[in-house]
Amino acid sequence: MRIFQFKAGRVPLLMSIGSLCFLAACFGTTEKQRKQAEIQYDLGVNELKLGKIPESMNFFSEALKLFPDFPQAENGLGLSFYLLGKNHKALEHFKRALELNPKYSEVRNNLARVYLSLGRYREAIPILKKALEDVFLPESYLAESNLGWALFNVGQEQEGIKLVMNSLAKNENYCIGYEYLALMYKKQKKYDDSLREFSNVVKKCPQYPQGHLNKGKLHLMLGQVDWGCAELSQCRDLGRMTVVGQQCDQLIRSSCPAGTQSSNP
Repeated sequence: MRIFQFKAGRVPLLMSIGSLCFLAACFGTTEKQRKQAEIQYDLGVNELKLGKIPESMNFFSEALKLFPDFPQAENGLGLSFYLLGKNHKALEHFKRALELNPKYSEVRNNLARVYLSLGRYREAIPILKKALEDVFLPESYLAESNLGWALFNVGQEQEGIKLVMNSLAKNENYCIGYEYLALMYKKQKKYDDSLREFSNVVKKCPQYPQGHLNKGKLHLMLGQVDWGCAELSQCRDLGRMTVVGQQCDQLIRSSCPAGTQSSNP
């Protein structure tokens, strides 16, 4: 189990859980302890994939109580904190996982993803390049697209776009790759290209609220109010009780006529 995804596909592939090494070999544990730690870790991964973040954190924490030097559990906690928006706590656990296993390339991608969220692009770049040196890195397209996004934001726009396109060539259903391209084209004021890529996002991951939010905002910016409000309505319905859903609701209240109903373009 390497990749997490929320129940019903609400969050596309972003980051990597990491495969579980044989704990007895890694940490010199007893067979009983190994099995207990594996059980706690696997339960945490299952809860994380279902979007049950508090429950996943409990299981990962229990695994660490059994074995404080358990990099996969540190990675799991890092992912959990990231999904809660607690980036600095996520950084702590990802860094700890790397201390325990410096060859844990998947964690490098996760660590860099947090830096991207914080706008710390230059710090993310060498970490991602190091991760991509690992020819056995699972789902390398994740790190490749993240590197492309980082490079784009430090002025290397063509190289950034090229890397994101390469990642999509490896996985044509990778929604975040399309989202990166859409945001890149939007920044370049290539609005038709941006809309096309946002459309790919919501087509490939129709239950991803952020995709509908981004597409709706661009429609509104272009004066396409009905289409924009239709996207925001989908975002609000999909993202109820989430920060993204609340953002969509606020935009609907401020920008959309009461009772607006429209089909997507």
